[in-house]
Amino acid sequence: MTEMLTIVPAGAGSGKTFRIKSDLTAWVKENLVAPDRILAVTFTEAAAAELRGRIRASLLAEGLVEAALAVEQAYVSTIHGLGLRILSEHAFAAGASPQPRALAEAERDLLIRQAMAHAESLDAVKADLPRFGYRSSFFSNASQEDSFRGRILTTIDLLRGLGDNGDDPQLTDAAVARLRDLYGRVEPDGAPLEARLLAAIDALLTAFPNDLTAHATSAAARTAFGKDFRNMKRAQRPGELRRDWGLWKSLSELRQSKRGAPTPDGYDALSDEVIAAAAEIAVHPGPLEDACAHLTALIHGAQEVMSKYADMKREAGVIDYADMICDAERLLRTRPEILEALLSEVDCVIIDEFQDTNPVQFALLWRIAQSAKRVLIVGDTKQSIMGFQGADPRLSEALERQNPDAASPLTGNWRSDPRLMQMVNAISKGLFGEAYVPLVPQRPETGQTFAEILRIPEGRRSKKSRPRNMWRRVLPISSQRLGQW
Repeated sequence: MTEMLTIVPAGAGSGKTFRIKSDLTAWVKENLVAPDRILAVTFTEAAAAELRGRIRASLLAEGLVEAALAVEQAYVSTIHGLGLRILSEHAFAAGASPQPRALAEAERDLLIRQAMAHAESLDAVKADLPRFGYRSSFFSNASQEDSFRGRILTTIDLLRGLGDNGDDPQLTDAAVARLRDLYGRVEPDGAPLEARLLAAIDALLTAFPNDLTAHATSAAARTAFGKDFRNMKRAQRPGELRRDWGLWKSLSELRQSKRGAPTPDGYDALSDEVIAAAAEIAVHPGPLEDACAHLTALIHGAQEVMSKYADMKREAGVIDYADMICDAERLLRTRPEILEALLSEVDCVIIDEFQDTNPVQFALLWRIAQSAKRVLIVGDTKQSIMGFQGADPRLSEALERQNPDAASPLTGNWRSDPRLMQMVNAISKGLFGEAYVPLVPQRPETGQTFAEILRIPEGRRSKKSRPRNMWRRVLPISSQRLGQW
């Protein structure tokens, strides 16, 4: 069991790297840790190299030249490097090659595409991609198939982030049950809702059989009236309202009279009925059933693709980056003697950016850490940026809650102008509530402008001229004034 566990919640600029190198230097000076028996893990090659260099420099500053040289023998790496090391050193126990070849990203994509083409679980969604929300993109030049393929790849990455649990056949039932719970109440039968909307549309089109473009007083009005008319005509096609849920959304936003742009007498009253009927899409059972079918297909399809993909890799004798984590975690979980052999070579474990771990990464690191002699875990849930890869900051939050006596937060900021920290603290209090620990600035004011704000009122694609005050220099402000922005 761990003799000493320290969890350091550390905000940006609070000195986390200084804390790491200071603790390590103290341990080495006290002969508690041999410099060549350090296991340090971070999430990028650059961060690993920087961490090694700072540890070495700290030891040199203390006159510990031999210890600084021995740091070169320490294992400071990314988490994928750690996984690969475990698999390579214990290849025979893992039933794998001692020098596995890592797949290039293009090779991985090709194999997954091949596996995806034969995944029968995806057929129902592939047969009607628009129904499930897949559209072509003019801006990215992506087709419906590209969007669908991207969603499958994302689902595969998320499932693989669960380790062996990603293959659990009961995962779909749990996910669908959660979706239904979050979705809320729906009507048992959608037919009456469809009938009401069709009746409202028929009444409006009977009274106004042509679009209102002749009544439009602006280009925007002509476009809106033309679109509304086409949508209502499309809704009258048999079965259209049973499959195109986006059409209901469009019909719930029909253009009506605006100041200086009135509609003909009676139009607003009839369109009110269409809008109210279309708004009932919120309780129509169809979108929920399609969402459940979509989720089921995604999970079953991703699991099917993963199985075929694993067979392809096994035949080719290759692994990918996810395998480096999943296979290593499985090896340490099922072969305790291998975990013991690893720990026999380690005096301490350092884990940086812990908030960016996904479940299987957390399982691998914590399996090692909970049995190491000394453990220093550094992270900040507010800086979690890897959610798209399945990172879950709740894991590190739970670890901190379970070990309150081990928490040693850093509350200073050594990087930013005090005026900027005043602004950051005020904003963060609103974002994170009472859980936010304000960072106390440790450096003097620079006397310079500390921030500039770019204000683009109409979005980044707007071609209209920008206001003259687009760039605003930020002067010393109080937290009360932040609300005016």
